Amino acid sequence: MANNELLTLNEIFNNKLFRIPDYQRGYAWEKSQLEDFWEDIMNIKEGSKHYTGILTVEAVQKDYIRNNEQWKEDLWLFEKGFKAYYIIDGQQRLTTSIILINVILDQFDDEDDINYAEKKVWQERFLFQKYKDKFESFIFGYEKDNPSNEYFKTYVLGQRSLQADKYPTETLYTANLKYAKELFQEKIKEIPKEKLEVVFNKVINGLKFNFYEIDEELDIYVTFETMNNRGKPLSKLELLKNRLIYLTTLLDEDDNIKGKLRKDINEVWKTIYEYLRKNIESTLDDDYFLKNHWIMYFKYDRKQSNAFSNFLLNEYFTAKRVLTKDRDNKIGYLEIEEYISSLSKSIKAWYYMHNPENLNKDDETKELFNKFNRLGWGAFEPLLLAYMIKEHDDQKLKELLKISENFIFLVFAISRRQSYTQNNNFYRMASSLYYDKMDIDGVIGEIDNLIYYETEETWYGWYDIDRFLDYIKEQFKKDSGFYSWNGLKYFLYEYELYLQEKNNESIKVTWETVKKQNSIEHIYPQEASKEYWSEKFNGYSKKQKSKLLNSLGNLLLLSQSKNSKLQNNGFELKKEKYKLGSHSEIEVAGNSDWLPEKILERGIKLLEFMEERWDIEIEDKKELLGLEFV
Repeated sequence: MANNELLTLNEIFNNKLFRIPDYQRGYAWEKSQLEDFWEDIMNIKEGSKHYTGILTVEAVQKDYIRNNEQWKEDLWLFEKGFKAYYIIDGQQRLTTSIILINVILDQFDDEDDINYAEKKVWQERFLFQKYKDKFESFIFGYEKDNPSNEYFKTYVLGQRSLQADKYPTETLYTANLKYAKELFQEKIKEIPKEKLEVVFNKVINGLKFNFYEIDEELDIYVTFETMNNRGKPLSKLELLKNRLIYLTTLLDEDDNIKGKLRKDINEVWKTIYEYLRKNIESTLDDDYFLKNHWIMYFKYDRKQSNAFSNFLLNEYFTAKRVLTKDRDNKIGYLEIEEYISSLSKSIKAWYYMHNPENLNKDDETKELFNKFNRLGWGAFEPLLLAYMIKEHDDQKLKELLKISENFIFLVFAISRRQSYTQNNNFYRMASSLYYDKMDIDGVIGEIDNLIYYETEETWYGWYDIDRFLDYIKEQFKKDSGFYSWNGLKYFLYEYELYLQEKNNESIKVTWETVKKQNSIEHIYPQEASKEYWSEKFNGYSKKQKSKLLNSLGNLLLLSQSKNSKLQNNGFELKKEKYKLGSHSEIEVAGNSDWLPEKILERGIKLLEFMEERWDIEIEDKKELLGLEFV
């Protein structure tokens, strides 16, 4: 290190400009880190200091600033005597400090004195300076091409920007910036100005940073990866962005091409984080997206199933492969550009796959995607992603969705196969479909054959109803039967949707309700102490009653959870409640009594629905239901 000092913010921000470079991740601090930061400040005793951490910076050279368009608006400050730095490590703490400083200053009027200086003095020291009407330079902020740059200036610092409307309102990182500002606004809203001045003094004079200026000889990108793996770890997507921008500096291309590629990388990552955050109620995981795209884009190898980042960062996108003279192993501008272009297309398709209500398709297609969000995706996400980003045929997309859902339900929920069954095969198909080595009809046909394929001599496939029979028998031995089947909620909801469509009615129960633990009721109750049940089920043994209780026909999907006391009522009272419930409840309410025979009858009806819905055959339904004695 060239320079190492222990400094306060007031000392650090002494004729210095700071920028967070575009290869850095965005603002990642969330509630827990912000609360800890605030508590540290509150605990600083007057006149005391609090060690806050390391702040590692790289000096920006004068020639670079004068010749770089990104620094054009700040050149006047540099000529005025300011020094400029890129922040390599410590940006989370420093960004948080600046947000809090800005929030505190907003509580004071322009003519107010704070710590023996006017508000404007502190704004110019930490936030921004203006030169007549020509320039407005920010003392601390993001590099111009960084996706968070405009958001930080306009929404966090409250300054005007002519370019702000070109940027997405929120990404994963800008949402964190917004939350930090709002949290601090809430913290200080009841603090009077004289005490707020004390808090301000603690921030600018009480926090101590190890201020390190890094040696010019060190590789700045490698240093960033090493240092930023402390604290809250970087995601693989964040590391990959840094790596790709680093590789642009090594390309044997002119500066314009390098600059264009670097700008493209920033734009793609901005798009990725916008779509990952698009549904605020259910944000998408960045590394999970990256892994599934990797499966589709590169040849999948089971040995690397948990090491996609190792492949991307240590094998494919490496400096060695950019600098090599071996043409067969070399990557350059074209390979990087094609890869990030694929990421850009894929993130939009990925978002719509997981948020089909926003998909520009008919209701049937949306519902088919919703089934995966309820049942689980198995190994089909890369395959569906590959077809979604192509010029796909809507009807073929529906066929692909249906056959994929069939496989997941019949092979995993019914046949009880291991969750990794045929994963390798589907990943291979995803890559083949993406690169046009297979057409969609071939993919659909192959999946169909994997489920159930019959010849004159024999049949083979991963679907096997006998495995389901054995599984349910084991559950009955444990006195749980169908009630412990992990496919029960999905199956009963599918039946509910069938009744809804059959009756041409509106939806009466949502999947969110179904996911709750008490969304399925035993019609013949677990606590069958009422006289009605004693009379109707008289003559059956304890074991037989347990089978009746947990047989499929006795399990009912509720539109909303019922009072546990009411669940034990006789059927004449229960059915009055059912009349106001789900389509399944209304159907059951059409019975005058609830007898063992009715449980068998409804169970057979549900299995017949299963046969028709998933195109299978169940020979001995009574045996599967566990009700041979009825």
